[in-house]
This record gives sequence, structure tokens and C-alpha cells, in this order.
Amino acid sequence: MLNFTNNKFIKIMRPPLVYTLIFILIYSCSKPESFNDLPAQQYALSPGLNVESSYLKDQLISFNMIDSEGNNITSSTSFIVDNQLINGNTISYDELGNHEVYADYTIDSQIYSTDLIGFNIVEPINKVVVEDYTGTWCGYCPPVAHAIYELKEVYDNIISVGIHNNDELTIDQESDLRSELGISGFPSARLNRTISWLDPYQISDVNSLLSEENHVAISINSTLENIELGVDLRIVSNVELVNHKLVIYLVESNLIYDQSNYFNYVEDSYFYNLGNPIENYSHQDVLRKSITNISGNALDIIQPLNDYKFNFNVQINPDFVVENLAIVAIVVDSNNNAINSQLGAVNSFQDFN
Repeated sequence: MLNFTNNKFIKIMRPPLVYTLIFILIYSCSKPESFNDLPAQQYALSPGLNVESSYLKDQLISFNMIDSEGNNITSSTSFIVDNQLINGNTISYDELGNHEVYADYTIDSQIYSTDLIGFNIVEPINKVVVEDYTGTWCGYCPPVAHAIYELKEVYDNIISVGIHNNDELTIDQESDLRSELGISGFPSARLNRTISWLDPYQISDVNSLLSEENHVAISINSTLENIELGVDLRIVSNVELVNHKLVIYLVESNLIYDQSNYFNYVEDSYFYNLGNPIENYSHQDVLRKSITNISGNALDIIQPLNDYKFNFNVQINPDFVVENLAIVAIVVDSNNNAINSQLGAVNSFQDFN
């Protein structure tokens, strides 16, 4: 293969890579009940050119190159960004945009090039998490779920979690969460964890939150093998975060259970004449497992424009339907206000935006 680099043609050969990881430092958790703090972490570099898919404006981007034997050869590697050789292995941008990078490196006097990899410069998008405290027995609860459905029809950046009480879908720590957040009755709906969303559940209440500026970007990558769920989370913030927590939930949709309905005879209700109970009601985004402590785990101080990565490994119920599972990640402050959140389907990667 021929590649045009530095005004001359170079023969490109790509030796096979041995997938051995260099572990600098990585955090892993298999029992969320056993830890309270999440330390700031460095992370593993894998063979080849190491570059993230997205960065924030003014973030210092560091490219790293690992050979097939696991050696860090960054210092002897040339990095070409947007067809321009850069000085060293770092670069930053003060504007949004899309870029491409590849690396030239030498082994036994032979020059090789990596594949071209794209990356983006972005700003964090503000996402609102809506939590629905409910139960299949709660006849007054269906309007909240319907309001969330209508909300998602209007806005893309809505993340919902259904937290069930005293029914087949309740998790053990549910009462602890209600106690932490001061939930005393049903139905209860919360925006960004602490803002009560009251009947008639106006969309305008959410619009004002979505329009706010945000500083925290979150990405999620998850894999599921049999019942072993692995979650890799990345956080970058424009500002320092002190006394914050990280909340990670596993949610499942399309769960079919009868739902009590006290609006069956209310003629102007969406739920009029649907029956009480509503048979085979489809419950969405139901909290199935808390991967962190239910109210979150304390983060070390997050420094501005630094990369922080976290890894979790947990076992899940084999009866969960993989296609209906998703990961919800929420960064909250010391008062449990959600600063930003992210949603990613299981067995997929969800970038910052």
C-alpha cells in the first residue's frame, strides 16, 4: 500500500498487533455495595494509536502509540493531524470541529502508518434526567409515564428512569433512594433528581432546564457477555467539580405488567376506558440494578479539561432482555442535583453528544 506523507510516497506495511494491554492504573468494581469513593484514574493504553472519539474545546489532546509488544513508542512516533505533522504528541483546539489523525512509526528501518482515525471537538450537551417514582399498584401514576413519553416526542435529550415501589419491579435499595431524595408519596416525578415535576407535568418546566449551559461531558461504553456486564465511563468537565458523586443505573424497557388505573372513568383523561387495571401495560426505562451505590459514589476532585475514566464489572439477572437494556449515568453535586446525565444502550458506545 502507498501513502502520501511529507511530500513523498512511503511503502506502508502493517504488522499484526498482539492485543496485550499496558495497565497504568484502572479502577474496577464488581460489588457496588462495597465501595464509597471513586478515585481519579488513569487508564490502560492498547496496541496502536490511542485517541478518543471526542474532546472538549481547549482540552489538551495527547496522542499515544503502543507497538504490538506493548512498548510505548510515542516519543519516536510522528503524528499527522489534518495532513499536517504536529510538534510532539499534543494539540488543542479553541473551536468546534472534526479532525483526523494518523501516526508514522519505524520498526527495523521500515516506516509504517496507522489507519486514519477521526475525532471531534465538542461542547457538552445539557441532558435532563426525569425520574418517575411509581408502582404497578399506583392507580394515579400512569399520567407521569405518559408525560415522559410526550416529553421525549418533543426533545431528544431526555433520560428517564422508572423507580418502582412495592411491586414485581422493585429493587432492594429503592427505599434508601426515596429516603435520600425525600420522596414521600406516589406518584412523584423529579427533574434532575431534586426538582419536583408536578401535575399537569408541563413541558415548559423541562425546556428551561434543557436551555441551560452545561460543563460536563459523559460517554458510556458497555459490553455484556452472558451475565457479566462491563461498563466503561469517561468524564471531562470544563470546570472543577468538588464534592460530586457518580450514579450509574441499569434500566430495562418493554416490561409487561398490569397497571392500576384510577382514570378509567375520567372522560378527559388519556387513560379513559383503558381498564382498571390496564392489562399488559408496557413499562419503560425501569430501574433494574444500581451499579454504584443507589444515591451515587463520591468522586475525587475533577480537574478542568482532564480525562477521567471508570470501569465497573457486575453480574446481572439472566432473565433481563439484552435488547431492552441501557445504562444511565448521572453526575450529581453534594445536594444531589443532577449536573448532567447520559444514556447508552447495553453493548454499545455512546459518545459525549
